[in-house]
Amino acid sequence: MAKRLLGSLVALAIFPMSGMAAISNADLEEFELGLWQVRSDFHMLTIMTGGDTYAADLDDSIDRARRTLKRLESDAEGGEERKLVGELTNEWKIFEAAASANTMAEQGYTNAYTIQDVNEVPALMLEKIELYEGGTDGQYDDVRAMAAFLQRMTSEYLNLAADPSGGMAAGTDEGRLEFKDAVPQFESMLANAKTKHASDEAMSRALNQVGLKWQFIRESMVKFYENAVPFLVYRYTKQMVETMDQAISLASTEVEKPTFGPVE
Repeated sequence: MAKRLLGSLVALAIFPMSGMAAISNADLEEFELGLWQVRSDFHMLTIMTGGDTYAADLDDSIDRARRTLKRLESDAEGGEERKLVGELTNEWKIFEAAASANTMAEQGYTNAYTIQDVNEVPALMLEKIELYEGGTDGQYDDVRAMAAFLQRMTSEYLNLAADPSGGMAAGTDEGRLEFKDAVPQFESMLANAKTKHASDEAMSRALNQVGLKWQFIRESMVKFYENAVPFLVYRYTKQMVETMDQAISLASTEVEKPTFGPVE
C-alpha cells in the first residue's frame, strides 16, 4: 500500500494536468480486505465443521468482494486500469468458485486443491494490486490498508488452525505471513494511524478501540502454537474491522459521530 501511495504522489507531481485515475486506492484496499475476509470465513467454516452462521458469513464476504470488484470494473479508465481489473476478474472467478466449495459440513473434508486455491489466489491478486501505482488517494487509505492487513493476518491464523498439519498441506508458501514479522508491522501501522488522525475525534476513538481489542488477541498471534484460539481471533478481528469501517464512513460527518460500545 505504501508503495502504491508513493507512486500516486509521484504521478501527480510529474503530470499535474493529466487528470486523475478513476480507480481509487480506497476501492483497491476494500477489495483486498474482501479477499482476506473470504479466506477467513472459508477457514472458519472448516474449523466449526460447517454451521449456518459461518456459511452465511462466507456468503456475505463473497458478495461484498464481488460488489467491490464490480465498482472497480465500472470505474476503470484507460488501458492499464482495464488490464488490471480484467486480470483481477479472471482470478476472482477461480477464487470465488473455490471459496464456495467448502464441503466440510457435507463430507467432513474439503478437496485439497480447493483449499490451495483459497490460500494462493488472493496472494496472486495482491501482487498485481501492489504493482499498480496509479490509484487516487483518500483521507483514510492508511486505515483501510491496516484493516486489510489485520484481516490478512487473521486469515493466515485461521488457515493454520483449520489444518492439522499447520497449513503445510494446503498449498505452497505463496503469500504466507510470519506472525513474528506481521505483528510488529500491524502495530507500527496502528501507531502511525493514531498519530496521523490524532485531531480527528471519531477516527481517534475508533483506533483506540482497535488498539484495546488488539491486546486481547496479540499474544495468541505471537504464540500461535502454544495458545491457538481461532474463535476469539475471528470474533475480535471482525469487530475491529467493523469499527474501522464505521469510523471511515462517519468520521467526516458533522451531523452524527460514531459511537463505539465497550469491548465484548
